[in-house]
Formats: sequence, C-alpha cells, structure tokens
Amino acid sequence: MRLVLAAAILSLSAASAFAADSAKVVLDRHVAAMKAGDLKAVMADYADNAVVIAPNGIAPGQTNVNGVNVFDGKANATKLFAVLTSKANAPAMASMTSTYEMKGSDTVLMHWAQFKGTPKEVIGTDIWVIRDGKVITQVVTVAPPKK
Repeated sequence: MRLVLAAAILSLSAASAFAADSAKVVLDRHVAAMKAGDLKAVMADYADNAVVIAPNGIAPGQTNVNGVNVFDGKANATKLFAVLTSKANAPAMASMTSTYEMKGSDTVLMHWAQFKGTPKEVIGTDIWVIRDGKVITQVVTVAPPKK
C-alpha cells in the first residue's frame, strides 16, 4: 500500500513538473522567435482561438477597449506580432531579457525588460495561460516610464 501511494505521489509530482517545463519550453521558444524576428515561429505556439490583450496603440487597426487592444483569435494576434517582430522593433527585441514565475500548472508571469539600465528602458510583466503546449491567453502589460 505504501509503495502504491508513493508511486501515485511521484506520478503527480512528475505531472506538475512536466506542465511547468512545458510552459517554460513554449516561452523559451517564443522569446527566441521574437528575438529572431520569426513571425511564423512566434505564432506556431498559439491556439487558433487564442486571445492576446495588449496596450492600445501597439498595432494599427484594432478597436480600443478601455485602453487596450483585444486580439481575438490567432489571425488577429498575428497582426500584433507582425509589428513586434518587424525590423523596426529588432533592437528592442534583441535587448529583451526575461524571467518566468510559475503560478500553477498552466499560468506563468513573464517579467521582461528591453534596453535594461538605459534611458530607453521598458519593462513589463506578461500573464500567460498555456495548455497542452499552446498559448490560450496572453495579457501584455507595460510599466509606466520611470520619471
């Protein structure tokens, strides 16, 4: 009986570790693709029905919803990431550093910085929900500039 209980506990622990590793693998791949400016690779990890919420003004042509843009579906989210992976954004992406904070089996906070330690520094925290290896939801937050 003890052996069965121990095996069940190890199995549950392994499943939790696998879920965390899976999210980390997805995010590592996402960051690498963003830095490379590879839009196709960025979008490969998003579910078809993914929702991405980002500050207003990042991508043109989106409806303002209380100061944020809601990119409903992978096709709409592609519009945002086309801007973020463009050559104009390459220096910001190349400078990006990030760390992850797991919040359960499928939710991750990604703390990021661009141009860290310079007058152009931009920092934020994205909230991710990743299930079965696909991004379901991403909320992009950007901290106000330091004064």
